[in-house]
Amino acid sequence: MTKKKFQRKFMHNTRRKLADMVHTGEYESETKVGWTKGEEQREVGDIWEDEFHKYEKKDGFILKTSKNSDAFQEIRDFVKQQTECKNPNCKTIKFSDNDKKLVKRTGYCVECLTEQEHNVRVSGLWSEYENYKIWTRMIVDGKLRLEQVKQSHDELKQDYEYINEDGSTEKWTMPDPVDEVKKKMMEMIEIGNKEISEIEEKRKIAFDKLKSKNLEHLL
Repeated sequence: MTKKKFQRKFMHNTRRKLADMVHTGEYESETKVGWTKGEEQREVGDIWEDEFHKYEKKDGFILKTSKNSDAFQEIRDFVKQQTECKNPNCKTIKFSDNDKKLVKRTGYCVECLTEQEHNVRVSGLWSEYENYKIWTRMIVDGKLRLEQVKQSHDELKQDYEYINEDGSTEKWTMPDPVDEVKKKMMEMIEIGNKEISEIEEKRKIAFDKLKSKNLEHLL
């Protein structure tokens, strides 16, 4: 029986490449073998992401941006706001140190803020203007303190155990029942929330008066 001669050309591409590698020591790594996923069809307006980028299908092209581009833009906008007077007609050519500090705190340089506050005085709403700023600070500070009390309430325990630097342990027990202490803390939080709500209402009234004179941009 005549043995049929093996034809290398009839081998599968992958097997032929492996056989060639055995004989020559070289492998055609640049040639793709196996199954390759086809390119997904996208419609105009489609948005998708990979690990680092965000893509949007436009009419005739694909817009590629960093996944953090929105956050970076917000940071850039914030930094810009900290260095520029928000008065579109500002005439200050070079900011002094006082100008820079005031822009960060109020949004206006010294000259522009003086002019704006003069308009408030003329309108007869200086008291509302001052109170609005004071009440805003009180609200922010009050909410921060209440949040600290709430966190302490949630973490409160009857018994505590501490480990000293020398490795020894020290135990401490609250003199009052933990439930009673938590109840008092909740009462404090409720009173604080009520007081903040009252201040917020007064601040809103002041804001509405200032807005009626188109002065809300100063707040």
